[in-house]
Amino acid sequence: MAEEQRSQGWWQTVPGILTATAGIITAIAGLIAALHQAGVFTSAPKQVQPPPSSSATTAPPPTSPPAGAISGANPTPPAPTGPATPYPRALTAGTEVRVGSATYRILAAQLDRRNAETLTLRFTVRMTNGERFPTNFWDESFRLRVDGVPKAPVSNLNKLVPAQSAEEGVVEFVIPAATQAVVLQVRQADESTEIPVDLSSKPRG
Repeated sequence: MAEEQRSQGWWQTVPGILTATAGIITAIAGLIAALHQAGVFTSAPKQVQPPPSSSATTAPPPTSPPAGAISGANPTPPAPTGPATPYPRALTAGTEVRVGSATYRILAAQLDRRNAETLTLRFTVRMTNGERFPTNFWDESFRLRVDGVPKAPVSNLNKLVPAQSAEEGVVEFVIPAATQAVVLQVRQADESTEIPVDLSSKPRG
């Protein structure tokens, strides 16, 4: 009978211990959970330090000079633009006209600077005399209409061309530098003809 009571006391004691232990464990777990929520066990995040900034600023790479430029040299000034007026200037030649019994051919024409206000217009002319007797080849056979105004030559040409032969001479005029249009007039006896002159043209090749 006493042995049965000791056996029952032992079994009653063990469940009690287990129950008490379970209660303690539950209480500890609850305390840990509460402390965790309160942030006791949360470690503060580490702050990432930015890399130290360099005090030296990286300079941009040097730019290459333009092609043809020389370092340290003065820049070459641009070439002047706009149309130039070179003198002497060769004009169109080769025109041939017949006046009376004579034939006149313009072998060459040239415009040149005389001074700041005037130009010289020079014609090299070949006269072929088709008459049976000599004919004058002189300044009086030529006039130049300059912007509509007739002008006499200043070349003092005065030759006598034998019958059925040819002679060459120079007929020269002085015109204003601002002249826009000229026409060469060729006269023989009572006949005359006109040859327009382009002051900006070049000789035909």
